[in-house]
Amino acid sequence: MIHSKDMKRMLHITLIAIVLAAPFSLMGQNFGKNKVQYRTFDWSYIQSAHFDIYFYGENLQLAEFTSEVSEKAYDQIGLHLNWDLKKRISIIVYSSHNDFQQTNVTYQYMPEGVGGVTELFKNRIVIPFEGSYEQFRHVIHHELVHGFINDMIYGGSAQSLISNRIQIRIPLWMNEGLAEYLSMKWDTQADMIMRDVAVNERIPDIRELEYYMVYKGGQSVWKFIADTYGWQKIGEIWGRAKQKQNVEEAFEHSVGLDYKDLSKRWEKYLKKEYWPDFAGREYLEDYAHRLTDHEELQNYFNVSPAISPDGGRIAILTNRSGYADVYLISAEDGKVLKKLVKGNRTPDFEELKWLQPGLSWSPDGKKIVLAAKSGESDALYIIDVDSGKERKLTFDLEGIFTASWSPVGNKIAFIGNKNNSSDLYIYDLKDKSLLNLTKDIFSDSEPTWSPDGSKLLFVSDRGDHLLEPDEFSMIDHDYRQTDLYLYDLKSNAILRITNTPDSENYPAWSHTTNTLAYTADRNGVWNLYLYDLDSGSSRAISNVLTGIFQLSWSNDDQNLIFSGYSDIGWDIYSLTNPLDMESVDVKASNFALKGDETDDSEQESNDKRKKRKHRGLDESEFTRWIFASEYSHYNDEVDSTSGLGEEPLALGDYMEEGGDYLIHPYKTRFSLDLVNGQASFSNVFGYMGTTLFAFSDILGDHRIFLGTEMVISPENSDYFFQYDYLRKRTDYSFSFYHTANFFGSQYQFLRLRHYALDLSLARPFSRFQRIELGISTHTINHRLYNLAGFDEYEIGEDISLKALTYRLNWIYDNSVWGFTGPGDGFRANLQYFQSLNAYGNKLDFKTVMLDARRYFRLSRIYTFTLRVMAGQSFGTDAQKFFLGGVDNWIFGVGETNGVTDESTRFNPDEYLFESDQEDYLKNLYFSIFALPVRGTRFLERAGTSLFLTNFEFRFPFVNYLALGFPLKIIFGNIRGVMFVDAGAAWDGDFNYSYVNPNTGREEFDDIIVDYGVGIRINLGYFILRLDTAWDYTMHGSSRPQYYLSLGTDL
Repeated sequence: MIHSKDMKRMLHITLIAIVLAAPFSLMGQNFGKNKVQYRTFDWSYIQSAHFDIYFYGENLQLAEFTSEVSEKAYDQIGLHLNWDLKKRISIIVYSSHNDFQQTNVTYQYMPEGVGGVTELFKNRIVIPFEGSYEQFRHVIHHELVHGFINDMIYGGSAQSLISNRIQIRIPLWMNEGLAEYLSMKWDTQADMIMRDVAVNERIPDIRELEYYMVYKGGQSVWKFIADTYGWQKIGEIWGRAKQKQNVEEAFEHSVGLDYKDLSKRWEKYLKKEYWPDFAGREYLEDYAHRLTDHEELQNYFNVSPAISPDGGRIAILTNRSGYADVYLISAEDGKVLKKLVKGNRTPDFEELKWLQPGLSWSPDGKKIVLAAKSGESDALYIIDVDSGKERKLTFDLEGIFTASWSPVGNKIAFIGNKNNSSDLYIYDLKDKSLLNLTKDIFSDSEPTWSPDGSKLLFVSDRGDHLLEPDEFSMIDHDYRQTDLYLYDLKSNAILRITNTPDSENYPAWSHTTNTLAYTADRNGVWNLYLYDLDSGSSRAISNVLTGIFQLSWSNDDQNLIFSGYSDIGWDIYSLTNPLDMESVDVKASNFALKGDETDDSEQESNDKRKKRKHRGLDESEFTRWIFASEYSHYNDEVDSTSGLGEEPLALGDYMEEGGDYLIHPYKTRFSLDLVNGQASFSNVFGYMGTTLFAFSDILGDHRIFLGTEMVISPENSDYFFQYDYLRKRTDYSFSFYHTANFFGSQYQFLRLRHYALDLSLARPFSRFQRIELGISTHTINHRLYNLAGFDEYEIGEDISLKALTYRLNWIYDNSVWGFTGPGDGFRANLQYFQSLNAYGNKLDFKTVMLDARRYFRLSRIYTFTLRVMAGQSFGTDAQKFFLGGVDNWIFGVGETNGVTDESTRFNPDEYLFESDQEDYLKNLYFSIFALPVRGTRFLERAGTSLFLTNFEFRFPFVNYLALGFPLKIIFGNIRGVMFVDAGAAWDGDFNYSYVNPNTGREEFDDIIVDYGVGIRINLGYFILRLDTAWDYTMHGSSRPQYYLSLGTDL
């Protein structure tokens, strides 16, 4: 997975947030989930010719494996892209996904399903080991493709992207698709997904590839190009894209096809490839009884079935609610009986392991066991089916997967990961002991019990190595293929069951015969097989179009439950009497018939590149060269492998004479992430600009930000400094900022100067909950300059205000985001803000405020939102709450009780000559803005007490809009909203209404109410909000008022 595709947008959002947050968020309304550092890692690193590999603890073997795989991938990727890296790439290796989620290399949290990340600030790659060496190899290779593309297209850093004015935007399918194609070329799962869309005639236009199809669909596009035009065209297309700064032009110049024609050719290629596969194969719903319907549910995953001992209920893992949940459904008709576990909402069930799931029933049918991420580690949970009560089991392991309950009743088998191994474990519920059965480096998975509880079936990549040999290295082992193995608990011996070139998976043991059921990709399609343990023979009993996975057999062997993929989604199926089914002949798929068709690129990656020599550039080669560095990407491709970057390390620089890697301790060294000018907007001071310098270390544990618009002198400019320490669980931040704003008239002008020191910390309790604590000193100066002569001014009124403030926040957020804002869940921020009697403090206030928001997902596309905000400030200098308008208001007119006002922000010019300037400064810098209240004037109400409530109903408005004139612009997922805002701000006693002396009519006093409709357009860099609102009075509604603003939904 890569995040450089929208790097410019991310940079803008991140930096604008930093610039605005520093000087103006005295009591910010901050939400967001947490990235918790549960551990402090002791890092080291090794080097290879082109990479620096960082690891911690006992994970040297993983780092060495990464080094070997990376260098091999380097040759293959470089050959296909015709490119050598100009800068070394850092690869940061974590030994589990739980540790990976703690990385500070990127601010983004890495949920289950994100197997790795490549960021652009320093072109770093971050990857976890999750138990499977084949998956680990695939992720390393996949992310290195992104690293190469970053180096080739963007110059290897965010700073290069900005300073070189690189405008090209690489489509996600092009980037992720190439990473998939080069890291695995093609496999049976990709073949299944593309066969499904081709046979069902659901092939999208290339420009419409989204979600999971950007990976497999994009992979298929590159396979089509390589098969049709030769693999050499891949590098030509990317080279043209770099030169032309336009992807579509790159395809036109390289293969003669624009997007429209490319889509048509690709569609024909897929039909020709897969329609012959259709003959003689069955749709899953024709082969077995479908119990769920992902299309009707509008979800993607219905997986991991486990049938109860009585055969009447099935526990499944599904995302039908938008979260990963465990449901109980009827084994007869799939009717929902109960939602048993709510996932992704609490620390106990933060993630439910849907990539390696495993639900299992207790023999009496009263409980189920499952693995889940629970805070800092994984755990086994035993759930009482009737009461929902939980029992949590934790172990000293880095990952826990696929639990299986023994028929005997007192033991649970599961897969546990630690350091560089994935082993088969048994936990004894009676004596509370844990036993590691396999204790080796091989990747084990999918344990299932024999009916008498004396044996365990499992899947492994160990090949013929039933025990790990001495001085064994996985890099020399064929770990890409899996077989079935049997562990005898009496003899502690391992027996190999299958020995084929195919991959076998998901074993299930018959209860009435000595037979196993399993799935295998033999002949290119994942079908269902039966294996007779007595005779050692196997036979296929299905010949389906797509694939069968995750088996669960009823105790009477009458029903075999499985999950299957069809129509771009996963469902649960029930197969009746599988033991009585006749054998079927599974014909080979078109992909399988072609066999392992390797082109000459693999040989060339080993031979031809070794013969390449760096050469100088001929004078004639510069005839069309542009020497301005910021436009260097427009140069014709003279020689992409000319070695203009860093030379690779020699063998002796990173290895000892005996062949061991040199190990270096990690030292914190700062390097520049970027220098960039940013513009931003404030409802208080209007438009602002600054130049930002960002520094960090390789691991992202230390971050420094410097910002300045130093155009006059230190006392008349804006600048700030911020240092963040993120290495431990508690995050610390120190900042200093200075702002100077000028307002003037013909004969005088005013300078408002504000400088402050701030020390803050944030302590997360979990992914969803934290406290924040901060203390700040503020000095605010109001200085008036009067015209004394031609271009001469003398100092007039000079007022200073000092303050020492303390703040405490409790924040909770388990919301799930949609396209324009949160779409489900709950978030709240309870804040306490106080001035302290020190540092010459002139303020006396104490403020409490709550902002709570609940999101109700009515369906996959409809959301109802309720927001309640309330606050009270006390003291001689009690803070003011300002109510009215919208944040980031660019254009529009507000109206309240028939009075209009075109102001869209607080205008300090209006207060230059206020008699009480000190009171004005308090309101300007220490007020709290309660927004939005659409349909009213900006800052319509003010008071020391506040109540605001917002109701919003969000819905799809336009799914797809393509404009042809005056510009060719495509908009997607335009969202609609209907809203009602009602609030009040007041001093002293609350007054609901009053009699207007001018009209004699009763009017709202402290309260304001509005309603309206709007649309939201996600433009990538920002979300555009267009609203029409009406102010509601006791006598009707105002004229419609129109607002243009920027920002997310509440």
